[in-house]
Amino acid sequence: MVNIEKFINTRKQLKISQMALCVDICTQATLSKFEKHQQVPAFDIMIALCERLGLTLNDVFPSNIKTHQTSNERILTLATQALFYQNIDKFENLMKQVATDKIIDAERPIYQITQYFSAVILKKDCIKGKKIIKKIDIAGLNKQHQLLFYAITVHYYYQQGLLKEAHQAFEDVWRYQKESTAIDFSGFQSAIVYLLAQYQMSIKNYKYAMMLATYGIDLANTSDSTYFLENFFWLLVQASDTWHSQDFIVKEMIENARVIAKIHKNADVLKQINQRKGER
Repeated sequence: MVNIEKFINTRKQLKISQMALCVDICTQATLSKFEKHQQVPAFDIMIALCERLGLTLNDVFPSNIKTHQTSNERILTLATQALFYQNIDKFENLMKQVATDKIIDAERPIYQITQYFSAVILKKDCIKGKKIIKKIDIAGLNKQHQLLFYAITVHYYYQQGLLKEAHQAFEDVWRYQKESTAIDFSGFQSAIVYLLAQYQMSIKNYKYAMMLATYGIDLANTSDSTYFLENFFWLLVQASDTWHSQDFIVKEMIENARVIAKIHKNADVLKQINQRKGER
């Protein structure tokens, strides 16, 4: 059972209006629907709203969230959200707070995968990535964790010059992803599709990259989340440079990417947008 009343009462006690609570998180309409028991926002939005009110997800979803959530579990949830927003400073600060000597088996996969993502995708450090691979029990991962692991590994192979292996891993991940019918609110599907699209950009297969970016935007709309949304718009902008797209469409995509990147504090995309403006 969702404890919406606790959410509403806390907001009112803190004298925070719906409009103020929504700033940089979601639309007021999304919050209004939630408070009227009409629709539960996406997971990342709920985390941000609760965090702003000083609540935990357990306060609002007591029957769905484990009562005795460990400190590491809370930190890893927030760290994963920060990583998927590419708020790197926040991600790294949170990961420093993880008590590695107290990680339980259920927490280890997400700790290792986020570290793997950071090493290969953000830092392009294949040496560290290789060390992390050796520690991961791939067979013991759930399906989403496995797909994200292999999506990261596409880039690991590519950076190592193992192009045949990279392409095969891409095909395998994309095949399984296309077969998925579940609506994902955790951000894992968006992360997987973003990595696949970025790989196609890396090998200059621009049409395929655009198709995957469009697929990613559709995923975001379906799940009502914004994970990697600025990246998908920015990939479309970059791909559009390879063919003659109408200027007003490109400007709209740039603005979409800029606004969402600013909300997420995604410094990398904001830097690329500013560099593009400086070059033109």
